[in-house]
Amino acid sequence: MNRLVFHIDEEGVPSTDTADTIHVHLYGSRPQRLGTASIGRTLDLAVKRLGVSVDPVAFDFLSIALSVIAADTFVDRGTYSGNGWAREFKLEVPLARPKVWEGVVDDLERALAFLSGDRWQFTFTSGGKEPPSKEAILRHYRSHIGIGSTDCVCLFSGGLDSMIGARQLVMRGKTPLLVSHSYRGDQSYQRNLGPSLGKQLPRFAANANPVFSGANKNDTSMRTRSLGFLAYGGIAGSAVLAKKPSMEEIELFVPENGFIALNAPLTRRRIGSHSTRTTHPNFLVQLQSIFGKVGIPIRMTNEYRHSTKGEMLLALNSDPVLKKTAVATVSCGKWKRKSQQCGHCVPCLIRRAAFAKAGIPDTTSYQYADLGKAWDRQDIRDDIMAMLVAIARDPRGQRQRAIASGPLPIDAVERAGWFGVHERGLAEVHTYLKGQGLGI
Repeated sequence: MNRLVFHIDEEGVPSTDTADTIHVHLYGSRPQRLGTASIGRTLDLAVKRLGVSVDPVAFDFLSIALSVIAADTFVDRGTYSGNGWAREFKLEVPLARPKVWEGVVDDLERALAFLSGDRWQFTFTSGGKEPPSKEAILRHYRSHIGIGSTDCVCLFSGGLDSMIGARQLVMRGKTPLLVSHSYRGDQSYQRNLGPSLGKQLPRFAANANPVFSGANKNDTSMRTRSLGFLAYGGIAGSAVLAKKPSMEEIELFVPENGFIALNAPLTRRRIGSHSTRTTHPNFLVQLQSIFGKVGIPIRMTNEYRHSTKGEMLLALNSDPVLKKTAVATVSCGKWKRKSQQCGHCVPCLIRRAAFAKAGIPDTTSYQYADLGKAWDRQDIRDDIMAMLVAIARDPRGQRQRAIASGPLPIDAVERAGWFGVHERGLAEVHTYLKGQGLGI
């Protein structure tokens, strides 16, 4: 069991280590003592910039999300899992409204088990951090981002899907509050895409910033990192509701093509292990149920759940602004290593196939613009190989493979939509790879 204990005040962090326990300063600055950690250092200020008092229950969800990200980061999967994959966590988290969350602790543990493949156990205690007060918010009035005109919230990563989603909302007359992870490097992409969206939109940007002091091997799979993204969306939605109390519910748009959201395993050894399940329908349904039970009036919507990336791009092919700026987005899962999109990972392959589907020239600067050269490198061609294996497998088993990453909705129309997007997504990449001289 990997135990993490979270503290609101740094003075509460013990002066000596405890066996199998990591002490984490929640919303704290860089930890002062070796063997301890911190997370969420800048988030308090980011929330103040919204200019309104947010719901304590939504703020508690942010605290929970940070605790999950911390555990996922600081506990290496290969070192501390019993089977090389699943870890066991025991988290003690102080909340502002712990009794509200005690009623859904089982639901939360099940949802997170699906999300990360780990086993989670939560203990919620009192004395958690409250959201910023009105007085603290007013002291930062010069940095308020101005959300008075917004009527919904949209996750905005700087990727192609999020740009299409935000742009289409604007074209429909909506004014979304954009929500972004402000990871190093991502911010420039997010800012540069802003003018192409059709109107000036406010953006709430935040960064979990997990830091461990001393020697530690952080885990790199990080399957829970996007939970923070949804928590930021919940905070943003709470702020819009505070500004417009006549609205009973806020829509949180999660623009993600269905092929990626489903994350069906490409091969038998890739049972969802190569990307997050945060937008998988099973996880979003579970999280939506939790929101309902604790009273967070946020409705999550993925309007592109039954669309491939190419279909998303093709639907807006007549938009000259989109065609010009689409190549300025980022899709690569490895681009931060060399500040360049690799061109051969699964997200890059899906991106390149989407441009081909839409008939839009892909002028993205890929590290491997020529896929043939990537294929010749045995050390980097694994994703291309996995995609070719998936394409070549008997199509009669596609439905079974589509549900291998998790349960799909019982509703016949929804279920058929997910099966369909999986089939068309594979076909889209197949057509592209065949055009590149790979596959048959």
